[in-house]
Amino acid sequence: MERQGFWLSDYNEMADVKKQLEGMKKIKVYDTTLRDGEQSIGVSINAEDKLRIARKLAEAGVDRIEAGFPASSEEDKIAVENIVKEVKGSEIWGFGRCNVNDVKICVETGIKHTVCEILTSPHKMKAWDLTEEVVLKRIRDAISYAKQENLYTAFFAVDATRANPEFLKKAYLTAVKDCGADEIVLVDTLGVATPEAMAYLTKLVKSWIDVPVAVHCHNDFGLAVACTLACLKEGADSAHVTVNGLGEKTGNADIAELAIALHGLYGIETNLKLDKLYDLSKLVEDITKVPVSPMRPVVGDMVFTRESGLVVAQMLAYPPSVEGYAPEVVGRQRDVSLGKKSGKKSIEYALEQVNIELPNDMIDILLDEVKKFSTQKKGAVSMGEFKSMALRLKG
Repeated sequence: MERQGFWLSDYNEMADVKKQLEGMKKIKVYDTTLRDGEQSIGVSINAEDKLRIARKLAEAGVDRIEAGFPASSEEDKIAVENIVKEVKGSEIWGFGRCNVNDVKICVETGIKHTVCEILTSPHKMKAWDLTEEVVLKRIRDAISYAKQENLYTAFFAVDATRANPEFLKKAYLTAVKDCGADEIVLVDTLGVATPEAMAYLTKLVKSWIDVPVAVHCHNDFGLAVACTLACLKEGADSAHVTVNGLGEKTGNADIAELAIALHGLYGIETNLKLDKLYDLSKLVEDITKVPVSPMRPVVGDMVFTRESGLVVAQMLAYPPSVEGYAPEVVGRQRDVSLGKKSGKKSIEYALEQVNIELPNDMIDILLDEVKKFSTQKKGAVSMGEFKSMALRLKG
């Protein structure tokens, strides 16, 4: 199947496959890099840098930016206040516990949208020595107060995937029916649900309440994006993501991975600007000092670079033979890496880049030298090293 910039499997378009996706629709992208992303070990983002990231998120078309947890520190409160004042084009959200004081501090920052969280599983309740009755009371107190203050309020059920279904239903109904929560968040705090379970839970929750459903998935089993997509397939309205998949433990669903899957594989548009995601990723990488794998989809530095001689030959002849989507779709460019696995086409390409001409027999010699040097170096041959080798041969 071919769509502009995408070269995909025709199986995606088969009737039996498309039928399974009838519930998918355009969604709102909710980024929690500035709150859950900052919970990554060793990450601390000051107010100035949070504002820089928030501006980039808005430029990239993120619908909802969770600006932080203002009750957690004065620095975070200042960050949220600054983002509310200076970032336009996105909804700015605050985050707090089901605690009236947390909501009050959110109100003081000027936000109009807030998340109220509380644990809902027996495991979490045991850790904090809480009863179901206390949890329900805190939901009532916090969300009622948030609505009294005219905040658009989402109820965030921590560890929902391990909650007793009867209690989870009671918690959601208390938030929505009794207190007026505007939407709910289905949360897989420990990433312990399968995509099939998340799809089932989405349908179940939607049978209980008639407000929008957001989904917040963690990546402990490497399935955060898959679980998020499963929920969207069943009609979830919003997806929580982070830049570079940052977050508590193994992180959250990655914004770039979800975006390319939705736009490319599923043909579901979002307001995200795909060509802005690489710069956003680099900014967050620079600020957080958490390195991004060079092979990470969309934003990895080596995603559109090829070294294997056979693959390079195919890429230069006809890019769709080695790509599912063009680098231009995400604001990137193709490149060739020179090394042990290079072939003659790679050498010819590199010579063009450095504007050097060599006779055919010397190209073979140069290829052999590149392979040997790469083996000795135990790495790629830089373009500067290559140019020096080519000029030496040329004499």
